[in-house]
Formats: sequence, structure tokens, C-alpha cells
Amino acid sequence: MSVLLQNEYLTVTLELERSVVRSTRSEVPYASPDEFIRVHTEALQIYESLERASLGHLVDIRRPAMNNDPAFEAATMRTRSMICQEFAAVAVVVRTAVGALQVNRLLREENNDNVVVFHDDDVAMGYLLQELGKRVRRSSAPPGGRSRSSRPSVRPARVR
Repeated sequence: MSVLLQNEYLTVTLELERSVVRSTRSEVPYASPDEFIRVHTEALQIYESLERASLGHLVDIRRPAMNNDPAFEAATMRTRSMICQEFAAVAVVVRTAVGALQVNRLLREENNDNVVVFHDDDVAMGYLLQELGKRVRRSSAPPGGRSRSSRPSVRPARVR
């Protein structure tokens, strides 16, 4: 595992053997919405240096206290989409049902259905590995080939 970014608010690591980027939020509250933007702009520079289309992204936000201050949410809207932008699959791990509701509300506001919310880190990682495995199988299928499964594709539930 390689540490790509580490500060008092956020740690970003790359688990190359699993093809997963992990962004883990600390319990330290952001001093201001501007500080949130600064930290996440720094993280975006890291994300942009990666081949995101072949990576999963696990976002662990279990440790910080929730912040639903409208001014903070407005400022963070500019940076939230970069967390999932261009990654093959994204899983967000939250601590509480209320946290899942808040994350899902924000995702709906952005019309972002590319992110799945979980309560369990291992289940979230399993989801990412499964999604990455599907991409590998699809890319190794012959051109124009069809899936051998007769089952319809099913979208995962929003919270697991």
C-alpha cells in the first residue's frame, strides 16, 4: 500500500494489488468550507495522476462528525463530484443510517448514481472488487461478444 496524500484531514492510499484507491477522512473537523476545498483540491491532483478508469475508490467517512450546515454543503458541492469522477467504481462507507441518508441526498442532488453507500468496509471492498472484476471480464471478452449469463443486470441497493 502506497500513501499518496496524508494530512490532518485526509489520507489517500493506493492498494495496487487490489486496484483500489482509499480516501479516509479523519475525525478532525475542517476549519472552514475553504479549508475543505483546499484539501480536496490537493486530493484531486493526486486522483488526476492516476489511471482512474481502472481503479475502484473507497471513500471512508465514518470518523468525522456529520456536517449539514448549508454554507458548508454549498462550498463542498464544487468538490464532491471529483471524489467519484472517472473511477471505475466508487463505494462510500458511513457509520450511521443518518450518514447514509445525508450522502444519498447529496448524490441525488448531483444526479450521481455511480456511487454506492455502505456501512461495512469489508462489504464495500467486496463490491469494488466485484465491479472491477466485471470490467476485466468485459474487456477480455471477444468484440461483440455477449454475456453468458441469462440473468438480467441488477443495480445494487443504495446502502449495504
